[in-house]
Amino acid sequence: MAKTEMEYVAVRSKRGKFFRRLAKFALVYFVVDNVVSYYAEYRKKNNEKLEEENSNSAYKSYDLFMNSREIKIGDERFSGANIKNCLGGVNLDLQELKMNSDVFLNLSNIFGGISIKVPYGVNVKCDSKCRFGGVSCTVPEYEGEEVHTIYIEAKITFGGLAVNAAKRSDETVEDMFEESVLESLSKEINAVREASACRDMGNTASDGAKTDRQDTAEEK
Repeated sequence: MAKTEMEYVAVRSKRGKFFRRLAKFALVYFVVDNVVSYYAEYRKKNNEKLEEENSNSAYKSYDLFMNSREIKIGDERFSGANIKNCLGGVNLDLQELKMNSDVFLNLSNIFGGISIKVPYGVNVKCDSKCRFGGVSCTVPEYEGEEVHTIYIEAKITFGGLAVNAAKRSDETVEDMFEESVLESLSKEINAVREASACRDMGNTASDGAKTDRQDTAEEK
């Protein structure tokens, strides 16, 4: 009898631990779900507010989380932007921007990537603090009083930043065509040359045969 009671107590204890763990899991899930829901609603309202402010302001603000976005700006009033990116990607296209003054970009990137394409003929000054990431800027430096500058201040953590310049409008043929197209054109040109050389050789052989026949006829 004592043994049966001990077994019953042991089974009851195991069931009690199981239900307590299940209750803790349900409580944690409820809390996390509510926090995520409130945070998602907060970000939605915040982004709507930023979009409204951006439409009336020369200085833009963007806040991205677990999302990717392409931002294209050609407004002459544009003076700069504050971009926060976490677990996402941003492509900032400024190729069509007509700069009348310097532009300032403040970037914060965590576990993500930011790519910036700047207009041709502008300078870029990049001041970055990078932890476990990389920054690449291939924009050449230009000289002149009318040359404007894009100042970039970036904080990169486990991510990357790439800044490239747009090409000139009078770019060379090599820049306009892909390498495969140029190779194809080269092959076609070589084929035409070979065909022309074969025709020339055939004409030469034909002329030689005619001359031999004429010589034979005269001898007869």
